[in-house]
Amino acid sequence: MILVAGTLAPAGVQADEPWNIDVLMQGLAAHQPRQADYTEEKYLGVLDTPLVSSGTLTYRAPDTLEKRTVSPRPAVMTLSGQTLSVTEDQHTQTLDLTAHPDAAAYVDSLRGLLSGNLALLKRFFSLQLTGDRDHWTLVLRPSGGRIGSLIDSISVTGSGHFMRTLEYDQSDGDRSVMTIKPKAHS
Repeated sequence: MILVAGTLAPAGVQADEPWNIDVLMQGLAAHQPRQADYTEEKYLGVLDTPLVSSGTLTYRAPDTLEKRTVSPRPAVMTLSGQTLSVTEDQHTQTLDLTAHPDAAAYVDSLRGLLSGNLALLKRFFSLQLTGDRDHWTLVLRPSGGRIGSLIDSISVTGSGHFMRTLEYDQSDGDRSVMTIKPKAHS
């Protein structure tokens, strides 16, 4: 689960300024709080067709992320600090991430992307940015540890300081593709 919204050129960034990962991360860090609509397709090896869900994503710095699913059925996943909770049908399950270091590393990496924290991302991934300011792709590949046994890569595409798609390719062959549409007033 991920979201990012922003503007095409944050204050202080000129269109003729070189485009690189530092500029991208600074732009991502400059745009908070963030809210976006999403549609996610999950491709699982055991199913012939993808599972499709949609809803709203909200990120509040420094460490709160909420994924509110509207379709196909309501659910809320909230990540706050080191606690992950999922509420469906008025039942909530909670997971303490400090007891699950692999999950915590993955979550911290997502927070690093949302907050533009390049140092945090580099702790877990090697990063490659291609394209230009208008059409870019950022690929994150695990740089070691057990996270590499879970994820092959994360690919993020965007324009300016907006993320448009986020694709998770898991080591088991499953993948998910999230399309993100920032809300007008985020």
